[in-house]
Amino acid sequence: MQHTCNDQRPAVAPDRRYRSAAHAGRCLALGLGLSACLSNQSGNVSASKAGDTSMPAVRSAATASLRQGCGASGNLTASGGAIIQRQPYLQQVTASSAMVGWVTTGSAAQRIELTSPDGALLRSVAAEHEATIVRDAGEQQTWARIDGLAPSTIYCYALFDDGGALSERIGFRTAPAADDPNPIGFLAFGDSGGGGSDQRSLTDQMDLFPQQLIIHTGDLAYDHGTINDIEDTVFSFYAGLFRHIPFFPAAGNHDYETSNGAPFRAVFALPGNETWYSYDWGRIHFVALDTEASYSKQAEWLDADLAATALPWKVVYFHRPPYSSGPHGSDMSLRSALEPIFERHRVQLVLTGHDHDYERMKPQHGIQYIVTGGGGVGTRSVGSSGFTAFSEAVIHYVYVESTIDQMVLHAIDGTGVEFDAVAIPR
Repeated sequence: MQHTCNDQRPAVAPDRRYRSAAHAGRCLALGLGLSACLSNQSGNVSASKAGDTSMPAVRSAATASLRQGCGASGNLTASGGAIIQRQPYLQQVTASSAMVGWVTTGSAAQRIELTSPDGALLRSVAAEHEATIVRDAGEQQTWARIDGLAPSTIYCYALFDDGGALSERIGFRTAPAADDPNPIGFLAFGDSGGGGSDQRSLTDQMDLFPQQLIIHTGDLAYDHGTINDIEDTVFSFYAGLFRHIPFFPAAGNHDYETSNGAPFRAVFALPGNETWYSYDWGRIHFVALDTEASYSKQAEWLDADLAATALPWKVVYFHRPPYSSGPHGSDMSLRSALEPIFERHRVQLVLTGHDHDYERMKPQHGIQYIVTGGGGVGTRSVGSSGFTAFSEAVIHYVYVESTIDQMVLHAIDGTGVEFDAVAIPR
């Protein structure tokens, strides 16, 4: 199905490459110019203008205390480098548990050894191999689940087999308790998996702030969401972050292009049905939705999910934007199906992607909407609408810090410069 710049939402979502002459004419008719609708691998790494820069974020590397606490870089040992094909990464971290995933060609007798920062052995957890999608014959997707942890605590894990250590000790921190008054920081971005210099530039800026978790608004792996795309444009870029900081992605249309998203679901161990899901991080209730699935079915689930949480902060993220001045435009069917639920349950922040730009909306019915689709696959021209507060076609991510009474969202470009911010009241 051909996908037009001002699409509302096709039944199945092939973003693809806007190649047809008819589509080019549609882009030009909108006054966007053909370049606005062509996906590319080279965009604006530095913001050309600034929005609100009056409240800059305090900088502190997220992984520094984790690496320092566990006394090593967390790199693989020589033997580990020979048999670990995908480096360890954190999934489903809570206040009391965590999952570690990796891909190996080694023996089945692998395990995680969990220690405190002072080196005391806390437990040994046997790994389990999963029969699922891998890149090459002989590789095995491997998981280890660690339970019985304390909130807001640094732990160290290392991979082992019968021959000894496969990695140095790797530090991570559990989620805070719901009543923990300390600030919570998280990083969000989308449309990232180009595999080129834009993605590398932004990746190099992703350890500037003390984020406790990372979320993604979809389109991780271009062009088609294959297992090769995922290995080459996701894990090869973010291994240094993923081993220390948990990652909770939503799927985008490119992630669905291969086997209806099967590779995406194979490599990530996400909560719930792994398509749309929710989880808590301290005082924040997060919800990830799937804009490639039925809106009406998710609406019923979302209504019940938000009604069930008593946490004061609610953040929802997904791929297609209900508000956007970029080439794809606003998804009106999504807005109609889901915005009343956001309003009813007083969601404070909604993060989306799909358009390869940054756009901050004026609050809509008390909700702050942000498009953060500048993760590394070039940029596209973005305009301005009646609902727009600030927009810029730039490679970027957003860092959000939550205190008890407010959230502050900071937009960071591919050179590490903060070019916009907004305070979100509770």
